[in-house]
Amino acid sequence: MTLKPSLALFAFISSTVWASTPEPDVDIAPLGQHLVVNLPQTRVLLYQDGVLLRSYPVAVGKQITRTPTGSYSITGIHRDPTWHVPKSIQAEMVKKGQPVKTEVPPGPDNPLGKVFIRFGEPRLGLGFHGTNQPGSVPGVRSHGCVRLKNENALALADWVSNGAQVTIAYQPLVLNEDEAGELWLTAYRDIYGMKDPSYRHLANTLLEWQRDKSKVLHGARVDVAIRERTGKPVCLSCKDVATATITGGLSIKRWLSVEPEPVQQEATVPVQGRALQSKAPVVSPS
Repeated sequence: MTLKPSLALFAFISSTVWASTPEPDVDIAPLGQHLVVNLPQTRVLLYQDGVLLRSYPVAVGKQITRTPTGSYSITGIHRDPTWHVPKSIQAEMVKKGQPVKTEVPPGPDNPLGKVFIRFGEPRLGLGFHGTNQPGSVPGVRSHGCVRLKNENALALADWVSNGAQVTIAYQPLVLNEDEAGELWLTAYRDIYGMKDPSYRHLANTLLEWQRDKSKVLHGARVDVAIRERTGKPVCLSCKDVATATITGGLSIKRWLSVEPEPVQQEATVPVQGRALQSKAPVVSPS
């Protein structure tokens, strides 16, 4: 796939602007378009030929109607869509005592907004779309689709093509490295209460990184980041966290998509303030 001519300058500028966006450990397609949604991050990341171009805030499925993880592709782009109300949502209308609608035509009252970008098979009913409730983005509010503000949904529709890859991931903990070789941890809320599926890999990953880089990690910062879950990158290796800045942008740290190297169970690696041990996680999940 090639960039549409009107977006060539946009791609050149965006590759620098969005360099400091935390990126989950997803295997990005080296060629073509690839959209990545890390559900706890509530953002969609747009890649072209392996380069991050832009990121938009999104609302994802709520607890009872979770957005399913997996690999998909874009299968249709529909502007000014009519919303054919699913039976499950019609049942919700009945429970709430609302008038039951079977379809909503294009217009300001349409929950799909100005465009619906389907991914996966039509029977799944999944897609990126706009909204008539812009205040709900970002958030955990949808019935399973990925909701964007209308202006962002339209920009996405202008850029993406049928066949583009889509990855829906669930990674509450994201590790990245900057160009100075510092390690950054970004912790998001565990929105579906899945006990951080990545958490069990964290301690051994940090131990291995320390060993390979011969740099000290500040273990207390791991505890704070996981406890507070601010969604802001925290430097684990910088000397002064208060003045730490990302150098040159962040890049994906491979740690969930690769087999971790075995670490001796009794191994203890010194870190600033205390020892980080491989036989147990750094802290208990919050």
